[in-house]
Amino acid sequence: MLHQTTSQYITKERVAQTLVEMVNISSPTGGEADMANYVVDRMRKAGLETELQYVSEGRPNAVGHIKGTGGGTNLLFTGHMDTSYDGTEDYLSGDGFKPQAVEKDGWIWGLGASNMKSGLASALVAVEAIARSGIRLAGDISFGGVVGEIEKTAIEEFQGTSFAGYGVGSKHLVTHGVTADYAILMEPTQNRISPANMGCVWFRVTVTGTVNHSAFSSRPGVVNAITLMTELYPDLMEWGKRYEAAHSFMGEHPNITLGAIRGGAPWRLSRNPYSCSLYIEARLVPGQSIEAVKRDLRSVLNGFAERTGTGEPELYVYLTDPATAISEDLPIIDALGQAQAQVSGERKPSIIRRPGADAVHFTVYGVPCVSFGPGGRVHPDLKGQPMHVVGEHANVDELVTAANIYVATALDLCNRAPS
Repeated sequence: MLHQTTSQYITKERVAQTLVEMVNISSPTGGEADMANYVVDRMRKAGLETELQYVSEGRPNAVGHIKGTGGGTNLLFTGHMDTSYDGTEDYLSGDGFKPQAVEKDGWIWGLGASNMKSGLASALVAVEAIARSGIRLAGDISFGGVVGEIEKTAIEEFQGTSFAGYGVGSKHLVTHGVTADYAILMEPTQNRISPANMGCVWFRVTVTGTVNHSAFSSRPGVVNAITLMTELYPDLMEWGKRYEAAHSFMGEHPNITLGAIRGGAPWRLSRNPYSCSLYIEARLVPGQSIEAVKRDLRSVLNGFAERTGTGEPELYVYLTDPATAISEDLPIIDALGQAQAQVSGERKPSIIRRPGADAVHFTVYGVPCVSFGPGGRVHPDLKGQPMHVVGEHANVDELVTAANIYVATALDLCNRAPS
């Protein structure tokens, strides 16, 4: 339930200003320190116990705690501080891709405004409101702003902290003392409860050709690796269709994406392409086995080798992120649903999130995690266009709603006896 003493701290102006300040702090993957310092400074001024928890040199998680009286259910609010892009990409243009906030008619545009500084801002204002109100709960409330969540990972020449994403901060957080009975991940869900999240596997499939001078590439027995990959491509596309149709969860199907291709030497076209690699992502729904997906793809590659009389293409797996789902009977879902109904007037149907999220890491380590946050809704004038096309933006009213739901959830759940 809401508490009248917290409402004075959750205003539209405070929430909007918090998001503006966060967007104006550049925090690409690998460069989250300024954002972590901002979050910790805000929490410390509100009276929380705080620390900068270093995942690696120059990359701290931002951690804060409101200690309860003991005996209640402990709750963790968590979310990533890194942004989907750096803000310097020459292929992206518009206000929504820059770390400089722009306010327009109740919406805030800027890099990270949706994913996921919207949720961070709402939850930060919420925990500040609880701390400043002086309310003492039975359970603890913790806040963890984490580094390195964005869906990227190091491979080949792409190395360093700017590629160290996919949950490095959350895994460090939950394995280094910041735990709770339950966690709320403030990912952009349009203020919908998401007890489930898709996972993914990243593959590199490589075919080999003949090392030869291009002047003789038409000779019998010379194999062009790029040409061979074009022959494999239809097999992979057909597999993708079968894969999508074979699996579903909460009405959503996973999909296969052919994400990148590399082959030949553009600086030396006088050589026949002797290697070509295709990089494939397979989304997963809860209940799927990563090993089963690997075997499924191997069968496609084996079939191609038999059909063409060539060697089996090499399969290399370089990222695994399992899908996750928690029971909707858990107290965290009940408390969050009641808070949503109280604040917004209805408990909306639950959803499964398709993009990657850190919920899996908390759940695997014994902290059942549900995703719930503002952001993700495209401006009505741009309906039908993806956020990654038009640029990030978030509606301030929805942030205020989320902040109030976070407070109501905490005041209820943290006063419940642990189950």
